[in-house]
Amino acid sequence: MQRDYPGYRTYWKLNPAVMIKFTTILCSFLFCVSWVLAQNSPEEAAVRETLMNYLEGGTVGDTVRLNKAFHQSASMKYIDNKTGEYRDVPIAEFLTRAKANAGKKSDRKTKIVYTNISGTAAQARLEIDGGTYFFHDYMNLLKINGEWKIVGKIFWREDKAPVAK
Repeated sequence: MQRDYPGYRTYWKLNPAVMIKFTTILCSFLFCVSWVLAQNSPEEAAVRETLMNYLEGGTVGDTVRLNKAFHQSASMKYIDNKTGEYRDVPIAEFLTRAKANAGKKSDRKTKIVYTNISGTAAQARLEIDGGTYFFHDYMNLLKINGEWKIVGKIFWREDKAPVAK
């Protein structure tokens, strides 16, 4: 690389006043970003705890955790894959069906894809890989009396194509 053109050495010299301003602005920005993120972390943790009660409760058949995740008036809405019909199921009905699997561990993988929190309202997208199918869950949560509860669930079941042998 040729470095013998006029002004090369002065071009790369750093002006101390500019560097002080740049450093001050950068540090202020990083402080603000970390402060904002720190403010959300307790709420994020609480929302994730509620979602994990749902996911783990379903995976290990723990109906106590499942019940803890949902508000009593929550509902579950979906389109039935077989009939194409819209279904609106009270969460109490879902939890009653879950009791049939109490204590039975499911072979599935779960993931919280994202959460979005605004004050006392939150949304989350979850994925459940059940081996032969995926569930794509979308949860609406509210902070009620200091606790995050799922108040609405919609989902889509995606059946996987059979593996050719």
